[in-house]
Amino acid sequence: MAGLGAALQLLLLQLLSLARAQGVGRGGAVSRESLGLADIHDSQQQAPARSSDPAGASQEQWRPLQESLKRLEAEVAQLREQNKDLQERVRQLESCECRPASPQCWALGRAWPEGARWEPDACTACVCRGGAALCDPKPGLPPCHGCSHDGQAYGNGETFSPDACTTCHCLEGAITCTQKPCPRGPCPEPGACCPHCEPGCPDGPRAGETWQPEPCVTCTCQAGTVRCQGPSCPELNCLESYTPPGECCPVCRPGCEYEGQLYEEGASFLSSSNPCLQCSCLRSLVRCVPMKCPASPCPEPVLRPGHCCPACQAPGCTEGGSRWEHGQEWTAPGDPCRICQCLEGHIQCRQRECSSLCPYPARPLPGTCCPVCDGCFLNGREYRSGEPVGSGDPCAHCRCANGSVQCEPLPCPAAPCRYPGRLPGQCCPVCAGCEYQGHHYRSQETFRLQEGGRCLRCSCQAGEVSCEEQECPVAPCTLPDSVPQLCSACVLGGEEFAEGVQWEPDGEPCTACSCQDGVPVCGAVLCSPAPCQHPTQTPGACCPSCDSCTYHGQVYANGQNFTDADSPCHACRCEDGTVRCSLVDCPPTTCARPQSGPGQCCPRCPDCILENQVFVHGQRFSHPRDPCQECWCQEGHARCQPRACPKPACSHPLPGPCCRSNCNGCAFGGKEYPHGADFPHPSDPCRLCQCLSGSVQCLARRCPPPPCAEPVLLPGACCPQCPAAPSGCPRPGGLDPARHREHFFLPGEPCRRCLCLDGSASCQRLPCPPAPCAHPRQGPCCPSCDGCLYEGKESASGERFPSPTVPCHVCLCLEGSVSCEPRACAPAQCPFPARGDCCPACDGCEYLGESYLSGQEFPDPRQPCNLCTCLDGFVTCGRRPCEPPGCSHPLIPSGHCCPTCQGCLYHGVPAALGETLPDPLDPTCSLCTCEEGSMRCRKKPCPPALCPHPSPGPCFCPVCHRPGAPGWGGV
Repeated sequence: MAGLGAALQLLLLQLLSLARAQGVGRGGAVSRESLGLADIHDSQQQAPARSSDPAGASQEQWRPLQESLKRLEAEVAQLREQNKDLQERVRQLESCECRPASPQCWALGRAWPEGARWEPDACTACVCRGGAALCDPKPGLPPCHGCSHDGQAYGNGETFSPDACTTCHCLEGAITCTQKPCPRGPCPEPGACCPHCEPGCPDGPRAGETWQPEPCVTCTCQAGTVRCQGPSCPELNCLESYTPPGECCPVCRPGCEYEGQLYEEGASFLSSSNPCLQCSCLRSLVRCVPMKCPASPCPEPVLRPGHCCPACQAPGCTEGGSRWEHGQEWTAPGDPCRICQCLEGHIQCRQRECSSLCPYPARPLPGTCCPVCDGCFLNGREYRSGEPVGSGDPCAHCRCANGSVQCEPLPCPAAPCRYPGRLPGQCCPVCAGCEYQGHHYRSQETFRLQEGGRCLRCSCQAGEVSCEEQECPVAPCTLPDSVPQLCSACVLGGEEFAEGVQWEPDGEPCTACSCQDGVPVCGAVLCSPAPCQHPTQTPGACCPSCDSCTYHGQVYANGQNFTDADSPCHACRCEDGTVRCSLVDCPPTTCARPQSGPGQCCPRCPDCILENQVFVHGQRFSHPRDPCQECWCQEGHARCQPRACPKPACSHPLPGPCCRSNCNGCAFGGKEYPHGADFPHPSDPCRLCQCLSGSVQCLARRCPPPPCAEPVLLPGACCPQCPAAPSGCPRPGGLDPARHREHFFLPGEPCRRCLCLDGSASCQRLPCPPAPCAHPRQGPCCPSCDGCLYEGKESASGERFPSPTVPCHVCLCLEGSVSCEPRACAPAQCPFPARGDCCPACDGCEYLGESYLSGQEFPDPRQPCNLCTCLDGFVTCGRRPCEPPGCSHPLIPSGHCCPTCQGCLYHGVPAALGETLPDPLDPTCSLCTCEEGSMRCRKKPCPPALCPHPSPGPCFCPVCHRPGAPGWGGV
């Protein structure tokens, strides 16, 4: 554009000069107005008509200009079109609105837009919604649901053994089986047992064989299952460990890890979360002690927030006719949830933080702020303790219990069949299925069992189970024809289990076993992912739960508020097993340039340092070395000026510590005189002056009539004297004798004035004026306001000291008067400070009206099964840890918190030790006995049948039918 404008300007100048030349040649005048493009165009049209002019230019002179003009017209037209296009684009941009970018998901090493779908494998489908990847199994794909073999279901990718000599693998709905070599097991007595194949493990290991697939892992083949375990390593007492090359067990790493930082052995450092703690690393453990503070220059220092050591007191706050001291807290009137605090003369308010010890606390009582646990607030409704609460489980009855919801299963009526089963979607067992020996069967389903060495084939019919004996199945391996065949059964831990039975081994609640063709197959219980981000692994439980939060190694109850130990600027809360943290709200500052120091969450106004003493922003104080200067701290700089002096009550006061206000004497003519002193005028020897309470009165000397007839006036004297003067008065201490009519003071007695009259001295005590202050100290002769005498103790002017009469008060002596005020307390840096002598302190805890020492553990007053710990004013409560019981059916006695083996709880039925009761799963045919916390169940003994050929009856006991019926043994 700049080049085009320059070319156009040059062309116009050429046209103008040419037109001027043509006009001059014709004797015409040229206008001074600028020539436009239209004028140039007109000149082009007129040029041929003027070609015959003898003074004009030729046609060849105009041709280059015409061509340049055409090019310029084309470029100008192009620029106009471009300008229109640019204006249209600007209008479109001005009409646009900024919208936030749609969220994305990150999976499989790439970003997916909102709504995108992908498949990480053949059985899973994922979709991006709201920035989170949601993945679910594909519906309607049988290969993804596993396989079914002989009525048994197996998961996709699972390996199983239908018999001792066959290994099968389920993959995408298809089962692939292979025979493994199995040596024939010899029978000690031919004919006494069925030949069988020796049990082994997949991939060839034999029973009892031990090997090491890795240097630190040992595996053993036991009952067809490979069991592997790592090395047995000692417990380490250090924060960080590592495993040396070639070793199996970890060892402690030299040094320490503390608050996310690594420190060498023997290093000393300050805590980043609490800069008032001096820490050291010794033997891989961190030990922290509070920092030592220097002596404070003021008598009653206070500890301010953000400081490690106490400092001198800051100014208080006044609002609405009420006054509060620095650091004092109070509840705002009309708003119990708002706490205000006086900090350095400014009032700052914040919302009260509530910590609940129950998951569903009731709303706060009138006039209070925090919820309480004497009721429940759930789904927008208030419930009293003991009141029923609706739940999403139709098979449970729930009620409110002190801020928690407790649920119990609904009672079920007795079914009109012996083995009712539970159907999906129903709460109580019905006769449409069967529950037999701990297993569920559909109606008309057939299954096999083994009892007393007999093989039974059973079927479920409308809640009833009927069984009949059958022959032993043929073994899958090559066996001699002469050896009889027996049914398969499993023996584990000295107990016998029937084919197809599933059970939980004693003392192993996280292991599930099943009997498959005579081989016990055991495996760990698989846990589904917890639906929360910080689940807790409860002692004795197999899978983590969302009943509480485990965050940075600490366990917090649901609903509990706490401060993140690794980031003290974050306030966190545990909700349904997930911890959510947010930044701490900082109060506003009262200075233009606030600062943030290490370990501080919120910026604060800078302090002032004067004579190695620290003063807070806005504080007024006396200069540490010059009490006559008044100072104040502003933006980190201490500004001082001479203290304002009151007008003295006399005309010639003596100089005091800061001001000329001492009227107990006189300063006159550059000299100081005590009260009552007579002295000559400094410039007129014939005038005599007297000091009276700081004021000087001077009078001409009165000359007494001389007692002689011929008095003389001596040089320098004011009065005539007789030649022989009366005798003077001797003074002790070797001083010159006092002259006649001279006033003098005896040595050591400045408060008594004497008068010499013709050799005889008379003395009297000087009178004292009233002191213009409330608590004057005793001066050399009279009370003086240059200090204070309060309750028998003298103090200098400007000195602060503890009140000798009122505890927790501090007093100030200023110009002979004492004023006392309550001692200000710094806000405690902990939520549960202990009661100190005057101020709350974080060296202990006061929790729910009780006091505890730092480091002390105590039962939760609201929940007996919780254990709380007091540590530096912080109280953390959690579930009391329980040792895992050594039995399979422990019982929690009334008034206890942990399960014990002093009883049994079996399918909701409690039993005492040694108590025998009907099996809840088979009350007709089985009895169970509680033995050391574990229920042992067995079949009821059958009465003997009195016929030669009985048939199976109830509970598979032999019964005799009437004569003539099948099974009757009569002849």
